[in-house]
Amino acid sequence: MPGLNEDEIHALAKSVNLDIKNSDITDVAHSLNAMLEAIENINPEGINSVEPLPIILNERA
Repeated sequence: MPGLNEDEIHALAKSVNLDIKNSDITDVAHSLNAMLEAIENINPEGINSVEPLPIILNERA
């Protein structure tokens, strides 16, 4: 899996209302791509047979 590029990282950050400075993008890219690579290597036996659960947010008024 190729790593995320700078444009993709900026788009992801914008989607969650984060502003990443251009001076920090190399460090962020390195850290984020390392995390994605580590997560990709996690493959417990039988994981693909488990149905995902929906995300339920508990909204408090």
